[in-house]
Amino acid sequence: MTLFPIVTITPMKGLLYCSMTVVVYLTAWQLHNRFKYSMLNPLLVSILVVVGILLVGNIPYSDYEQGGDWLSNLLGIAVVALGVPLYQQMRDIHRELTGVILVVFVSSLFALVSTVILAVLAGADGQVALSLAPKSVTTPIAVLIVDNLNGVPSLAAIAVILTGLMGAIFGLPLLSLLKITDPKARGIAMGTACHALGTARMVQSSLKEGAYSALALVLSASISALMAPWLVPWVLGWLN
Repeated sequence: MTLFPIVTITPMKGLLYCSMTVVVYLTAWQLHNRFKYSMLNPLLVSILVVVGILLVGNIPYSDYEQGGDWLSNLLGIAVVALGVPLYQQMRDIHRELTGVILVVFVSSLFALVSTVILAVLAGADGQVALSLAPKSVTTPIAVLIVDNLNGVPSLAAIAVILTGLMGAIFGLPLLSLLKITDPKARGIAMGTACHALGTARMVQSSLKEGAYSALALVLSASISALMAPWLVPWVLGWLN
């Protein structure tokens, strides 16, 4: 298995769309750094621009995906990089690990249960509600959870991406508005609620916040994967 399997099929097309995505993201990054405006989140801007290019150019997603897959295959390597700030803060984390686990455990259960309840109250049926339940978990795990619950994995993926984007854009301003200034509390909140996108934003803010966010991300995903298969159906049964 090669790192870039699509390269043997249509290398020029893959290179074109991969390069386009990188250029769009770097441009969005420069805009964000220059204007310091939260709505100019590089990921959000990049998604909107790339979608616009595909629509205007009438480019099939299957064509663009050939270049997108190159970047997707690098995602695992990028996630490993989140372990760097975690390692640098390991001494402090070791002293407070029990408390962090307890906080993330309660927060993860609350996220699952509250999402199901709010979805049902909003009129969603059971399948939609359970598909939205793991919205605060990183996409691969959320999709597996929903698939195991016979939900709609594509809906789960969209919910996760939107949750991450909302957290990356509004998370830090909201924490500041609530006068939550402790780096550990901010990191745990973002990692638990906004998974990898929130964690990436916290790493930009400070290494300590990024470390606790990465830890919360891993713990939240693990706890949700263990608890969701029985907790979500139980909540749905209780509501019905």
